[in-house]
Amino acid sequence: GSFFIKNNNDICFSLKQRTHKLLFEAFKIIFNTKVNIDTSGNYDKFAVSSVKDIQRVVNFFSFSNLHPLVGYKLTQYNNWIEKIKESSRYKNVKLP
Repeated sequence: GSFFIKNNNDICFSLKQRTHKLLFEAFKIIFNTKVNIDTSGNYDKFAVSSVKDIQRVVNFFSFSNLHPLVGYKLTQYNNWIEKIKESSRYKNVKLP
């Protein structure tokens, strides 16, 4: 997955992989969202940026104790968390 900030300061999380409909439907269940999956091309893309969806991503990676991030991905995640802390739009997101 990718943790990033758009030019308009939206906090985003996305996953992109070769087309696999069931896998991406599972992402929607895991993150409890109704977001549409981008199925253009040979890859599917799951992307979220709403406050509720970002909270779910934070919950999954910080509070579930199921999927620890390591190495560079953990560094990216921690930098992303710092950007959330600086954002007025995402000020109510519960962070680690």
